[in-house]
Amino acid sequence: MRPVGSDKLLLGGFVALAIGSIALKAVAGPPHDGLTDSRPGQLEDQLQAKLRSQAFVTELHRVRMRTPIVFARRGSCKLSVRDARGGESFVDIFAQDARSFGPVRYLYDGRSYPAMPGIAIRLGRFAAEVQGRLGFGSSAPVPVALASSPACGSSDFGLDDVRIGT
Repeated sequence: MRPVGSDKLLLGGFVALAIGSIALKAVAGPPHDGLTDSRPGQLEDQLQAKLRSQAFVTELHRVRMRTPIVFARRGSCKLSVRDARGGESFVDIFAQDARSFGPVRYLYDGRSYPAMPGIAIRLGRFAAEVQGRLGFGSSAPVPVALASSPACGSSDFGLDDVRIGT
């Protein structure tokens, strides 16, 4: 049987470690991994600016309990673009919301994917957080869901490497 004093000492050590860990996280702030915008609407503003620079007319459609959708039109080419940081849990919702445009593709870090690239996104977030904590990264890639009408062809419209400041 162990003396009661050593149990209290061990418990006190764990409490001190937990408090120290929480304090360090509070001082460091939120992770700089691209999961959150440094200001609200930053991503949607960037998406609209990229598309407008290519002569698209854009409209931001806010959807309750979901990410806003950027609708864009240039001639007979129509696009539905939105933030896909919600991950695989929103794949069916994205497909349903974009069904009149065409199949949804996912654009992330310079590449196009036919399905949500979950592992690539997780690894990218980890790398962005490490770089941000070390002071090397000033932006992080963001996954984007893109659906386009057949008239648009297979272009990514420069949305395949969307990044936000961290």
